[in-house]
Formats: sequence, C-alpha cells, structure tokens
Amino acid sequence: MGNSMFHWYGNQLCAIDTETTGLEAGWHEIIQICILPLDSHCKPRRDVMPFYIDLKPESPERVDPQALKVNGLKLSEIALRGYDREAAKQLLMDWLEKLDLAHNKYGERKKIIPLGQNYSFDKGFITAWLGIETYNDLFHWEIRDTKRIANYLNDHAAFHGEQPPFSKTSLNWLANKLHVEVDQAHDALSDCVTTAEVYRKLCMRGLL
Repeated sequence: MGNSMFHWYGNQLCAIDTETTGLEAGWHEIIQICILPLDSHCKPRRDVMPFYIDLKPESPERVDPQALKVNGLKLSEIALRGYDREAAKQLLMDWLEKLDLAHNKYGERKKIIPLGQNYSFDKGFITAWLGIETYNDLFHWEIRDTKRIANYLNDHAAFHGEQPPFSKTSLNWLANKLHVEVDQAHDALSDCVTTAEVYRKLCMRGLL
C-alpha cells in the first residue's frame, strides 16, 4: 500500500487537529496538537507514529474556561506533562525527519498537505505557534477540509433541487451521518482519526 497518490507529487497528506485555550489565535494558544500521516487510501500510516503532544500555555491567565469545558483537558495536567513552545517546535522538526519526505530538484523538502475539519481555525493557531515562515516551509498551501466538502455537497444538492445530505457540518455530525465511529471527541488524535475516515467516506461518496 503506497503512502502517496500520484497527484500529491511526493507531498504527505496528514490529518491535523488542535485543541486550544480559546477561539482567538494569537491570544489563545494550542495546548494539544496531532499530525497524523495518511497513506494513499487515506488510512493512518502504520510505519510512522503521529506527532501528538501537549503544549504548556505561556499565558494561562487568558484561558477561556468554556474551551476547556468543551475539550475536557485539565490545565494542571497539561502544565505537568506538556512541552514548552520551543521544545515542541524542535520535536516537530525531529518528527518530520521520520517522514522521510522527498526533495524537489531545488533541494527543497516536500511538504505536509493539511487535512482538517474547519482547518482555517487550526492553521491560525499553528501559524501563531510556529511563525508564518516556518509554517509555509512545512505545510502545503493546498488543503483538504471535510467541513468545506460537506458544505459543497449541500450546495450541490440544493442547486439540483435535491435534499442537502448534511443538516449540520460539525465533525461529530458528519461522522454519525457517514457511520464513522468516534472514539473520544475533542482529543486531537481521536479527531484526526475521525477526520481522516470522514474524508475517506466523503471521497467514496462522491457527488451521489
């Protein structure tokens, strides 16, 4: 089973999810992130572990209690087991070496193609953590997004006078509609696994 489709051109599709201390990137922070490499069947790769860590918040006083209520993470535990921002960045760089990505003819390493559920949210937080230059060095500008696909399918159905297939487009709702089992919602690794399987089911579904 290959780890890439031809049209990925050697780049690596990865499901990505973050858990954060609130909704405003640059003010609130990532406290958990997962980057899950996928094979050409959009299944988790078995030959490499996902990048899955907790990050200590630098500004715990900015935490939105509602965000922690949603993701169920305990700040006291994150503070004990989490990594600081720079250490986490180095761990990410070390992990990227294990992906063994190819290089183009200019010697530039191929990139991660992000797959997310409402990925623009995650991108804002990842960019705030890594900086825009590092983000652009590591992540491809082309993305896959299950929420956007579901909204497109709804629009496509309505355009043709048909019933939109998804009355809601949250990850859990899409997973339920597509018969995808959810292990633990609002855990970054679990949400990555769910997002990848939802995407796979959406690709199989096509425009039907």
